[in-house]
Amino acid sequence: MTSKPAFNKTRWGDIVKLTHNNDDDWTDDMIRILSAMRGYTIISGEDPEMLPLDFDHDDNYQDCKCKEAEVASIIRLSCSPEERRIIKDIRYSHLRWNSLETSMVTARSDIGRQDIVFQLCACQPKEDEPHKAYFTKPSNYHIQLDHTFDAITD
Repeated sequence: MTSKPAFNKTRWGDIVKLTHNNDDDWTDDMIRILSAMRGYTIISGEDPEMLPLDFDHDDNYQDCKCKEAEVASIIRLSCSPEERRIIKDIRYSHLRWNSLETSMVTARSDIGRQDIVFQLCACQPKEDEPHKAYFTKPSNYHIQLDHTFDAITD
């Protein structure tokens, strides 16, 4: 018995949730949906100064803030629970997008997976770094290697 893929329903269309094996299709679908909702420029870097500089005198500030939140939300809601862990603590949509893209592309190549393993092995706590930040790093490398030949098992 095969399970049905999980979907995120949006007013612009349904999208299969991102998993370790559908990132190409997910990316294509997300670009189309984000374009339809006029949010693609936020993640693509085409609109680097989306938020106005003068918050008190710019009427578009609230609109920009709402669009950023909408794009960040749709990216998060369009991820499977495993992929959500990659962007868990990332607030802004363009950083979420970049983090997911980097994770997927890197984990697909042999050299990329070797680099992740190398970074994991080299991971050391820093004096001025909170303990939580240090313990998050190995977890993030582990997540990136999930569902690859180099996955770290318990």
